[in-house]
Amino acid sequence: MKAAALLCLFSVLSAAPPLPAGWTEHYVLANGIRIHYWRTGGDKPVLVLLHGSSDDALCWTNLAKEFTSAYDIILLDARGHGRSDPPSLSDPLDAQVEDLAAVLRQLKLVKPILMGHSMGSSAVAWFAAKYPSIPRAIVLEDPNFATTTPPTPASEQDKEKARASILELNNMSEEQIVAQCLKLRPAWGLSECQYWAPSKRLHHPNTAMVARTRPPVTELFPKITCPTLILKADAPASQRLENERIARLLSQGKIVHIDGAGHNVRREGKAQTIEVLRSFLQGL
Repeated sequence: MKAAALLCLFSVLSAAPPLPAGWTEHYVLANGIRIHYWRTGGDKPVLVLLHGSSDDALCWTNLAKEFTSAYDIILLDARGHGRSDPPSLSDPLDAQVEDLAAVLRQLKLVKPILMGHSMGSSAVAWFAAKYPSIPRAIVLEDPNFATTTPPTPASEQDKEKARASILELNNMSEEQIVAQCLKLRPAWGLSECQYWAPSKRLHHPNTAMVARTRPPVTELFPKITCPTLILKADAPASQRLENERIARLLSQGKIVHIDGAGHNVRREGKAQTIEVLRSFLQGL
């Protein structure tokens, strides 16, 4: 009886908190697929958020709640993530870039601010380099600063292994995933794990089979003309200097290393991230 009660309590604790009132969800046909998104609404400047690999739109919820009073925030599910359509094995390398371009056209968004984490930051940077006149500004959360394109793609064996790992998470309960998250990522806190867990069950295994090669930032940054904020993970002094050197390739760039944070910058250094981001946005 006691064990059943504890299990019931943990199930309740594992459920993601309800979304704020007024948030709505929608689909749009863009770039040949159906893309799902959430929107906070209001007659305000638009901020579009692109999540990282294996996450989904609602993984941004805690950060988005900090800025809904000032921005109409659009939280996109990338193809193969959340409720958007899965990828095709023949997708071009810039599929996510063109997905974003198509969504902005369909929603008739003018001068949006774009923010992306990890995979999403790659799409945002590539988009801003390809379509420099469209964004009002961009924010990149811990983008990959590799300065060369990987010489060889992942092997078929590695892709199959990755696909099996995704499927394994698809078949876990949200309670199991939340427990795993709290154990491996205690700095995130409960609510981040609660919003993160459902994304693992929705992540499509075929994303592992699609090429992920992106142009290096040294190629993209000189083509980006809008104000750019880079929120980078904590790093030793020598690495910070190298990161700052790369950031200087941006014509209007600013880089801030978030103390104590790893790759999930906003989750592991939330207070500093919000402070730096708010200051940047207010200065536009």
